[in-house]
Amino acid sequence: MQLLTWMQPRDYRVAKPIVASFTALAVAVSVVFLPFQDQAAPSSGSLLALAGAAIAIGVVMSVAATVVDQAAAPAWALCPFLAIVAIIVVDLATDDASFTAQIFFLFPVLYAGSQLPRRGVVLVTAAAIVADSLLVLANLALEDAISDSGYMAAALAATAVMLVRGAESRELTMAKLAHHATTDSLTGLVTRRVFDEATVRAMIPTESSDGTSLVLVDLDRFKSVNDQYGHQAGDEVLVQVSALLLALARQGDVVSRVGGDEVALLMPDCRLEVAERRANEVVMRVREHGITLSAGHVIHVSVSVGLAHSPTHARDYPGLYAAADHALYGAKGAGRNRASAQHSLRHL
Repeated sequence: MQLLTWMQPRDYRVAKPIVASFTALAVAVSVVFLPFQDQAAPSSGSLLALAGAAIAIGVVMSVAATVVDQAAAPAWALCPFLAIVAIIVVDLATDDASFTAQIFFLFPVLYAGSQLPRRGVVLVTAAAIVADSLLVLANLALEDAISDSGYMAAALAATAVMLVRGAESRELTMAKLAHHATTDSLTGLVTRRVFDEATVRAMIPTESSDGTSLVLVDLDRFKSVNDQYGHQAGDEVLVQVSALLLALARQGDVVSRVGGDEVALLMPDCRLEVAERRANEVVMRVREHGITLSAGHVIHVSVSVGLAHSPTHARDYPGLYAAADHALYGAKGAGRNRASAQHSLRHL
């Protein structure tokens, strides 16, 4: 259900101590200051019993928050609403509609604003505002009730808005940082670290796997492009060749810039003979593709490609990379503009 999704915290590990702390604080304050409430206030025995039950619920919630995890989605969804119910029951039982009683409605809103998605925050804040309005209407004259509930509603809503904006701003910043950490800023390809992790995972053997193929692509005479047209042109060549390799990749393949002008293509579940055809296709497509520079020039470049396959050539990542790198040097030594597989050289 979408409602359950709206009510799940962004980070359960962070939410646990927040729930436990807020609930424990609310229970402690209620227990400590309950004897100082106006003893002349007409409180019925049933309401006092409910107040005791509400405090007991708070104790249970505080303890439970330290042990429940992501699997307890309904419990996380109910948690802020149970807190609101417990607060209004205690306040009604003590006939207390003072500011000190109403301030407790901030606790579930603070939790929601810091931990829940925006829709969950709206639900919890609305529930807190409704509960506070019922409390003051039950204990104050209408004019006073409207004034008090209006001020508290404004405070609760403003708190929720500020917390949501702050949390969403932090999430956006973290997402940008994560993107920068995993993506090459020039080409948009994944970084070497991400590529290494993906390759290690891809090489875990499975019964149905056709093995893992690794292709290393190196631009031929790239320095001459920089010398003749400038480094900006060299960057444009890298960007366009990278885009071409991305277009040639299958779903599940990983394309990474692993060096200055070297790009790697990881092909999980790819037989050696299939990988050889694709390596040759890379060479052909790059050779035929015209690179349009911002200065208006159209140039053609070529690539040398080294190919290795696991388990044919290696059974671990360092061995696989070394085999592909050795094949790449073989392609360059044989004249460039070709694909080379370990132990076999194929010239287009």
